[in-house]
Amino acid sequence: MISTLNPFHYFMQKLLFILLISFSLQAQNQKNTFTAEEIKRDMAFLKNRFEKIHPGMYYYISKDAYNQMYDSLYNTINQPINYLEAFKILSKLVTNVKDGHTNIRFNKKRFDKKSTKHVPFYLRKINNKYYLALNYSRDSTIIRGSEVLQINDEPIEHLMTQLKDFVSSDNGNITTKDYYTTGVFPNYYLKLYGELDSIKITYRLPKTDVIYIKKVACLTTAEINKTSVKRYKSLTRPNLALKIIDSVNHIAKLDITEFSMTGKFLDVSNQKFKRVLKARFIDIKKHKIEHLIVDFRGNGGGYIPNITRFLKYFSPKPFTLVDSLAFKKKAYFTLFKPQWIGPPLVMWAGFMKRKGEFLYHVNTKNDKQKPEKELLYQGKTYFITDPGCYSATTFTLNLAKDMGIPEKIIGQQVGGATWGSFAVNWQDFKLPNTKFIIHTPLMKINHRLPNQINKDFFLQPDYEVNRNLDELLKNNTSVTDFTVEMIRQSKAARLR
Repeated sequence: MISTLNPFHYFMQKLLFILLISFSLQAQNQKNTFTAEEIKRDMAFLKNRFEKIHPGMYYYISKDAYNQMYDSLYNTINQPINYLEAFKILSKLVTNVKDGHTNIRFNKKRFDKKSTKHVPFYLRKINNKYYLALNYSRDSTIIRGSEVLQINDEPIEHLMTQLKDFVSSDNGNITTKDYYTTGVFPNYYLKLYGELDSIKITYRLPKTDVIYIKKVACLTTAEINKTSVKRYKSLTRPNLALKIIDSVNHIAKLDITEFSMTGKFLDVSNQKFKRVLKARFIDIKKHKIEHLIVDFRGNGGGYIPNITRFLKYFSPKPFTLVDSLAFKKKAYFTLFKPQWIGPPLVMWAGFMKRKGEFLYHVNTKNDKQKPEKELLYQGKTYFITDPGCYSATTFTLNLAKDMGIPEKIIGQQVGGATWGSFAVNWQDFKLPNTKFIIHTPLMKINHRLPNQINKDFFLQPDYEVNRNLDELLKNNTSVTDFTVEMIRQSKAARLR
């Protein structure tokens, strides 16, 4: 006798089978332990992929030094390891490329952005001690400026040393590692210890010798943002905000916190940034500003054409942004997908020069970008910088200095290299076993620096002004105060 399933039962059977497969695949993606062989295969896959497409592989670290580090890690893996330990090992292969645009992150399915809980503290390093810069916990008695001694009974110095292993920076820039491990402390703590329900903080209130220990709940990003609006709204710096600081001496400050600003309707070319920037320079002209402070602190970059839009208000003569672009031959079809048909067929013509494993495009003219005529700023300009200045921002700062635009640069060393960076286009690829996501630049971009004024590897300020404890306690900005006072004294000296 032959039995048959009716259509409904057949459908339910297939649906159950699909669900079981789906749950099985999800469980595979959520693996908590990996064999030594799985980790080693991911290591080899990552290294081979970097060597094939990464334009900066072995640029900041020699092949011999990288291979020695790789072999040392490879030979220590002889037993199964957990998810976070696997992340720590593979992070070393990424950060030791020593490029700030190259990074590793968890698979999206591992820690959901909305529901994941984070440590509710941001820190700041001052004179080799660590202080509470922002407290987003529900306990408001843990005040800004408190010295942090331990997190979950771990000495803060030991903890921060471990977190720095997760930070990619150009040529291993230490100031950049300090900047991000403190300024984005919750993100890096998550990478080291995973998600926690609560943490214990050991700290000392300012101007006391009494040590306090508090246990606080970890919070979601939405909960942290809600507290931020209520508790620290006055500390925010809106992008492209213009403030008249001293109307008598005609001093104003323009904040550029990122080189991106888009409108609501598919504003892929950042027309909003262009419109708002123009409006600011109309106000600058209207108020007859003689001394313009441009605050770039914390600006990690953005849309490269906005560099031109900014610099044209300062440069009295035509200029060009880029000296050359290059990418590896083996990365050609990663950049220009075969299925696109058109670009893969024609882009060879734009990169006709060959040098070793690279294809190049070199600009031959230095006058492609025209200056603004009606709104050209002719007063004195001062730039404020810190290690958070990177990518398009570093690009802007180095070009501007080379063109003689800023009167002075005040603050701290920037995070990006003087010559250029590995950027422009990227690929995100997934490791086969751990499923970690690797963010990889595909092009090398050299800035147009015809005068080569910038001799240092990282742009250095004319006046180094570091953030201090008094600034934390009083909610003021020491570097802005320093710059304004410098301008006032300069004006007074000219009048004498």
